[in-house]
Amino acid sequence: MIAKILAKGFASDIVGYVMREFHDKEKYTADTWRVIDSDGILGNDYRRIVDSFDIGTSLNRKISKPIGHISVSFDKADLPRLTDDFMVLLAKEYMERMGIKDTQYLVVRHLETDSPHFHIVYNRVNLHGKAIDESNNFDKSHKATKAIKLKYGLTFSPKKKLYEDAIAEMKPRIQAAMYRCKSWDEFKRRLAPAGITVQFYNDRDTGKPQGIRFSDGEFTFNGSKIDRAFSYGRLDKFFAKNAGIREAQPQQPTPISVTAKIKESPIANVVENVIETGCQALGGLFQVGPGYNPDEAEFERRMKRKPKKKKGISQ
Repeated sequence: MIAKILAKGFASDIVGYVMREFHDKEKYTADTWRVIDSDGILGNDYRRIVDSFDIGTSLNRKISKPIGHISVSFDKADLPRLTDDFMVLLAKEYMERMGIKDTQYLVVRHLETDSPHFHIVYNRVNLHGKAIDESNNFDKSHKATKAIKLKYGLTFSPKKKLYEDAIAEMKPRIQAAMYRCKSWDEFKRRLAPAGITVQFYNDRDTGKPQGIRFSDGEFTFNGSKIDRAFSYGRLDKFFAKNAGIREAQPQQPTPISVTAKIKESPIANVVENVIETGCQALGGLFQVGPGYNPDEAEFERRMKRKPKKKKGISQ
């Protein structure tokens, strides 16, 4: 069991992320996630849940980012035990140990990966209009997860396993953030609710961006380490394509059909050369029309050519 305290924000963004509101609906279908518990929430659809949180946060306008977000994941070995009811039990005990009390919350289980996990979304303003005490949150979270694992006999994963699981968790989150994304700024905004930050590193000689790293607060990976499609260059081209900005490419002329009708002029020689070598030199750019006969054209050209006057002494 690992708990990750993710970026704070607003209900529209964080609830939208956990409920897949802005994800590809063909991939993140209704059977890839579900709400398994909530309190202080009116309704079960995205809009009503967001409205419920907004009403609660209005009790204290001084908190600039009023919605908290924590992801709790488990080792695959524990999957047979992780029913929805057991996850709800673990979520409530974790929140109790974290001091997340007397406030609105939502627990959403995600099912699209092999790594079992759920998300806790909570109002940092409690029902009395006071701020939740989040001092020493990371230390409290570490102690809470350790105590819960010992209490319920959950698996303690080795470091390598944690490393592999982190990559497995980050990949679908990055893919979801890429969906129809048109810029780096939009990409980073979408990743924030997923608890992932973006770091760039530049080329030493040119100073231009050369690579990208993704971090979940505990592990940091080069983009290509997670997936080759996540390299800086490929992502940059992907966003440009979505924004309708395509790389400048040589414009290819539309193939035309040429019916040769040779006249006595320098242009005739040019056309003749194009006809003879066009398919090879220009990749079939010029296609000879069906009415063209090279033998007849050569004969016509010779007949129209005026004979040159011979210089010399007349006899």
